[in-house]
Amino acid sequence: MLSGSSRGREYTGLTSSGTKPREPYPGLFSVDSLKRPWVIPVRIIFFPWLLLAEDGTIAADTKYYRFGTRMYVPGYGWGVVEDRGGAIKGPTRLDLYMDSHSKALTWGRRKLSVQVEKR
Repeated sequence: MLSGSSRGREYTGLTSSGTKPREPYPGLFSVDSLKRPWVIPVRIIFFPWLLLAEDGTIAADTKYYRFGTRMYVPGYGWGVVEDRGGAIKGPTRLDLYMDSHSKALTWGRRKLSVQVEKR
């Protein structure tokens, strides 16, 4: 950490809310399952924990979106606000977690309309 209250602490790999970041996973019954139905039995037998969908990690300005806010980003999927960052200011800027740097570069910067889930 270069600045803030965590300055000088070792990097733990956790988000500001204390969770491990992840990309969204659609679960067993997704568009991929429709395109490749033969993988469904393999997924059920060998990877039963993958039956459940999982939301991705989103970093946002917590003045506008509290931790736990769920939103849908077109092309990314559902995500939950679990992190914040120094350059993420205002209600129109989000940061999506990607598993690799190359995926993040391919995604790039985009201006999209996101859907915020009402609680």
